[in-house]
Amino acid sequence: MCTREKREEMEKFQALMEKTLVPFATKLSNNNVLKAISGGFGMLLPIIMVGAIASLLSGLSIAPYQEFITANGLKDVISYVTTYTTNMLSLYAAFAIGKSMAEQLDCEGQSSIIGIASLLVFLLLIPAGVAADGTAVANMIDMTYFGSAGLFSAMIIGVVVPAIYSVFIKKNITIKMPDGVPPFVSKGFAGIIPVLCITILFVVVRQLCTLTPFGSFDGMIYGLLKAPLASLSESPLTFGLLVLLCNLLWFFGIHGGMVTMPFITMLYMPAALENLDAFAAGAAALPNILTNTWWFTFVQLGGSGGIIGLVLCMLFVAKSERYKSLGKMAIAPALCGVSEPVVFGMPLMLNVMMFIPMILTPLLSFVLSYAVTSFGLVPVLNGMQLQTGTPVLLSGFLTGGWQAAVWQAVLVALQFAIYFPFFKMLDKQACADEQAAAKEA
Repeated sequence: MCTREKREEMEKFQALMEKTLVPFATKLSNNNVLKAISGGFGMLLPIIMVGAIASLLSGLSIAPYQEFITANGLKDVISYVTTYTTNMLSLYAAFAIGKSMAEQLDCEGQSSIIGIASLLVFLLLIPAGVAADGTAVANMIDMTYFGSAGLFSAMIIGVVVPAIYSVFIKKNITIKMPDGVPPFVSKGFAGIIPVLCITILFVVVRQLCTLTPFGSFDGMIYGLLKAPLASLSESPLTFGLLVLLCNLLWFFGIHGGMVTMPFITMLYMPAALENLDAFAAGAAALPNILTNTWWFTFVQLGGSGGIIGLVLCMLFVAKSERYKSLGKMAIAPALCGVSEPVVFGMPLMLNVMMFIPMILTPLLSFVLSYAVTSFGLVPVLNGMQLQTGTPVLLSGFLTGGWQAAVWQAVLVALQFAIYFPFFKMLDKQACADEQAAAKEA
């Protein structure tokens, strides 16, 4: 009776979630702005990875190694790579997000030109550089906002410029060339009027921003958004709510990462880049505990639901052939952060028996990881942006040294302990089903 009542309560909860949360999450995952930002940063992955590797090589805190690369001039060479990748990420982001947003607005034929227009506006709004005596110089450019400080501006520009450009296309306010003209020439001429009007508009915006206390568009955006977004990103509660939302959506069959990752990127990538800059500069302490690197390194270890421990249960504890086979198939993907074979193969999705461990495991991993980092038992992660699929332990070592790798092993053991009693019930049921099927055969 008690079991039936619990099942009925879970069904009521499921119905409520499907009525409220699922439609909202679906709208978010289909939002053009979020998809554009996510797609733009996806394009930047090679730049981010190269910059992260360079920062790692430059900041690796091994005294003989540092003496060697400094004495041979290699440190300066490596720093060049960091300068033109990580320290100019906003420059690339303006183009990439602009291009991605153009594609979301069905402007694929003009997406590259729109991306260039977004880059133009980004550069146009950068404040003038400052000479040694402190005076602004018109033909100099302030490179401060090329890095993490300009990411918010790049995101806004990468969304707004394509939206304006698309109006010109839809209203046919373009120069049209004869049919015999090559397409690349026609596209170039078609972009003249929109780009000219957008340039004039943002020249006016730039001049109006100089009249504000912020002095520039980037200064205004950074000043107005940095404080509230920083307060959000610094709060463990915000991160915890995103973890909860992501795994709750996965339980109901919605790709939680598609919904939450744009927010993770917007809120926590600037913090990661600040850590990466500080690490490359050899800083003794890194400024930010919570970064987007945390998501894959500690919280979602093994993918959604933190399922490496669950897969190990299948490999070493399972008595049913069903779960033994699934464990063998899923272990390699799980170690590389891919959970879909378990989410859909077990399944975890809509599996009432596994609801509690699927939600609890990532949340507990987050809370404990934050605690051990705050107490100094595990170092603050260096902000290195890892390629999706980087194996567990290696990801920890690259982002936080051997201590982070050891902590990942502890988290896997924790996952195993949480999933174990729930998995035993499922495995017992699977064994009974297999025995019944064998008798019928």
